[in-house]
This record gives sequence, C-alpha cells and structure tokens, in this order.
Amino acid sequence: MGKVSKGVKCSVIGCNESAVRSINKNKIMNSDIKTTGERQVYLCRVHYKDLKKTSKKQDDIERIRWKG
Repeated sequence: MGKVSKGVKCSVIGCNESAVRSINKNKIMNSDIKTTGERQVYLCRVHYKDLKKTSKKQDDIERIRWKG
C-alpha cells in the first residue's frame, strides 16, 4: 500500500483535499504549482488535471522542437 491509498493530503500549498496521484517533484518544476515536499509530490484531482494540461503543452512544444 502506498501513501495515496492511505489517505495522504495534497502537497499544494493551501489545498486540503486527499491526493489521487504522486509525482516526482522534477516534473512539477516547470509548472506554476507551489508545493511542499522533497522528492515526491502528492496531488489531488484538480491539481493533477491542471498539471496534465500544462505538461501536455510543454511536451508538444518539446516534441516539435526535436522533430524539426
């Protein structure tokens, strides 16, 4: 059992929702989400959805840049 299934709270400052996903902090560095935590960041449904939207845009730009 992981921490998410045990009921850890969202790591975003000011959010008290229960987390649904855990992500490495390096993947969140490029987003505007302010979090607490050292290595792993736990995100609720709303913040995970926002992260997916911003990372998809960045991944598309990176893919286009490498494809040429």
